[in-house]
Amino acid sequence: MSYKPGDINLGDPDQLLEVGNPPHEYFTVLRNEAPIFWNPAPPKDIGGSIPLERGFWVLSKWEDVSLASRDSSRFSSWLGGPVIYDVELNQDPRNPWTLDSQRMGLMGKDGQHHAAYRKLVSAGFTPKNIAALKPMITEHAARIVNSVRDMDDAEFIFTVAAELPMLTLCEMMGVPPSDWNMVFEWGNKAAAVEDPTIDAGENMAAMVGYFQSLVEEKRRNPDKSMLSSYANKMIDGERLTDMDINLFCLTLSIAGHETTRNTTAHVIRLISEHPEQRSLLMEDLHARLPNAIEETLRFSPPVMQFRRTATEDIELRGTRVAKGDKVYLSYASANRDEEVFADSQKFDILRTDVAKHLSFGAGPHFCMGNSLARIQLSAILTELLTVRPDVHVTAPPTKARSIWFNAMTAMPVEFGKVADQVGA
Repeated sequence: MSYKPGDINLGDPDQLLEVGNPPHEYFTVLRNEAPIFWNPAPPKDIGGSIPLERGFWVLSKWEDVSLASRDSSRFSSWLGGPVIYDVELNQDPRNPWTLDSQRMGLMGKDGQHHAAYRKLVSAGFTPKNIAALKPMITEHAARIVNSVRDMDDAEFIFTVAAELPMLTLCEMMGVPPSDWNMVFEWGNKAAAVEDPTIDAGENMAAMVGYFQSLVEEKRRNPDKSMLSSYANKMIDGERLTDMDINLFCLTLSIAGHETTRNTTAHVIRLISEHPEQRSLLMEDLHARLPNAIEETLRFSPPVMQFRRTATEDIELRGTRVAKGDKVYLSYASANRDEEVFADSQKFDILRTDVAKHLSFGAGPHFCMGNSLARIQLSAILTELLTVRPDVHVTAPPTKARSIWFNAMTAMPVEFGKVADQVGA
């Protein structure tokens, strides 16, 4: 189909499901014809937990998305919050979808406030601490794959892909095993902000309340978990508040969970759709998997966009973005910018320019959990493709109704022969 700018409203999750989400053909048109484009408010209530009533500027070029990501003085995460929806001030403070709550979290801060908060929470994400988690992650990955060893087929998202990131979060934060299933359910529902059948805000509030009670428990009975460290230690004379900790746990449960879960699924989907790339990968799985993961992040970023708000009138490519306007940073489009990536529409696991992708963001808000996500992805995919190397998608996945996440809610697979039976 031939598109022109304005044919698709990027705030309408139902239209995106109809045309294909992310709408890569449309983004190609925007990059070439209208790289700074005004997307009006969707023509209807989008449903779900948060309203979207105002339009926004879409940045579709890699250079512009990178610029806005790095320039927090002009493109603020704090002023209107980091999400494209219209969150408001002075609502119920227990509701995570208020501007007040968004500004308290890591992604909703700018400048010195962001740097100070990031310094406190990043203490749990040092290379040493992340490396120490690897044996636990590898053990969980092996157990998950072993659980499907005798299956011929299954729904992949919640049978394989979703479990490892939530188990990792629970282990890191010292969540008792008896509560894992509860946290797992909350995390899955909390990300469904545009699903009218799920109250994502209620699930977020439940998770925040749970972590508050767990913080109190860690103060009474400290242990070696990251949550206990956050609750009991001071860094350079500063300590995270309880709400700081709770919102950070919520961020991990949504951002970390969604990115890892969906990238795991996208790898299997893409090598099913591109058998020649599967062959290349399986020729040398351990050597080629890291680049295949990066190419999947570029080609199918799990988070399609985040928001910034203009702090002043800004001119970009001859277009005036007014102070207070919302700005949509399209990672899905930037990652296929023809001026940055050779043959950008091709899924190529041997790509040499893949490191330029923006799927983990850029600048001060670059995802601090990127190393953890890569370890989890490597662990589950290495284990799965070693034990069940023929795993493949058998029907089109069910896409999530979302303008935020490039997510799937179901993906049927057949596992094929167990590796040690191949050739038997």
